[in-house]
Amino acid sequence: MKFFLIAVLVVALAIGSESASLVKRDAPAELEKIAKYFQDLVDNLKNVEGPELVNKANAYFEQSRAQFQPMVEKLHEQLKPLSSNIEDHIKPLAASVQAQVAPLAGMVQTHVKDVLKFVADKSKAILPPQ
Repeated sequence: MKFFLIAVLVVALAIGSESASLVKRDAPAELEKIAKYFQDLVDNLKNVEGPELVNKANAYFEQSRAQFQPMVEKLHEQLKPLSSNIEDHIKPLAASVQAQVAPLAGMVQTHVKDVLKFVADKSKAILPPQ
C-alpha cells in the first residue's frame, strides 16, 4: 500500500514536471513581454496625476489588452491539452486511492468510536455517581 502511494506520487510529479517543461519552452519571451507591460504601466502611473491619470490608464489598458489578447489565447490553447491530459491521468489515480482509503477510513472511525466508548465507560467507573 505504501509503495503504491509512493508510486502514484512519483507518477503525478513526473507528469506535472513534464507539463511544466512543455509550457516553459514558449513562456520566457511572453513572460518578458508581460514584465515589460507592468514596468511600463508603473512608469506611466508615476508621471501622470488626477483625472488625466484615469484617461491615460484606460487608454493604456485598452491598448495592452489588444496587444496581449492573441498571446493569452495562444497560451490558453497550449495549456488546454495539457490540463485535460493531466486530468485524464489524475482522475483514475484519485478514484483508485479513494477506493483504497475508504475501508481504512471506516476502520479508523470504528476504532475511534471504540476508544471513546472505552474512555466514557472507564470515566463513569472512576467518577462518583451523581
